[in-house]
Amino acid sequence: MVNAILYQARTGCQWRYLPGEFGSWNTIWRTFCRWRDRGLWQEAMDVLRRRVRRQHNRMPEPSMVMVDTQVVKGGRAGRDFHQSHAKYRLRGAKRVVAVDYLGLPVGARVVGARRHEVGAARDLLDYLLPRHPRVSSVLGDRGFRGLEGPLAREHGVRVEIKHRDRAKGEFKPIRPLWRVEDCFAELGRWRRLSRSFEATPASATAWMQVACVGWLLSMI
Repeated sequence: MVNAILYQARTGCQWRYLPGEFGSWNTIWRTFCRWRDRGLWQEAMDVLRRRVRRQHNRMPEPSMVMVDTQVVKGGRAGRDFHQSHAKYRLRGAKRVVAVDYLGLPVGARVVGARRHEVGAARDLLDYLLPRHPRVSSVLGDRGFRGLEGPLAREHGVRVEIKHRDRAKGEFKPIRPLWRVEDCFAELGRWRRLSRSFEATPASATAWMQVACVGWLLSMI
């Protein structure tokens, strides 16, 4: 069952086109929905990330996370979920990812494209920080300056804003925030994430978590 869902995430095929060796596509789809609703993909991410961190001689839980967002074009489904984004001139969704210092995914969430980066990141961090009490600092770029006050008051976490002056059109990676971009690049290899095909934020978030699980499995 897990292999079937990972296959679907990696190839992006329609449910009905899953190879017959996996069994009934309808059973696989219903299992995915049950696991999504129970939050099992997040739990699997946590277990695998701890194992990979131990392989790198790190503590199982991170003490610092980095956040960033990505806007993607939406598919035909999700008319009530996908929103227009003026800057990128598209209608779609905004993906939020939190990673540790090694670039391993700690959490992921998907919201409408119109949601501000601060609000989207805060939704994710409000969920993650109580589950990871060892985290004492959050890193982000200048788009996340509004996180400083709320996270300090509600979670006792310090927010550090990283930025680098550069000429217009010039790209310079910001250390260590480039690891978040690397995470988005790795997840982009999973064709189910080439667009936001889902009708609900819950399903879109679950497919982000499935891709994270597949990526972490490849490191073990």
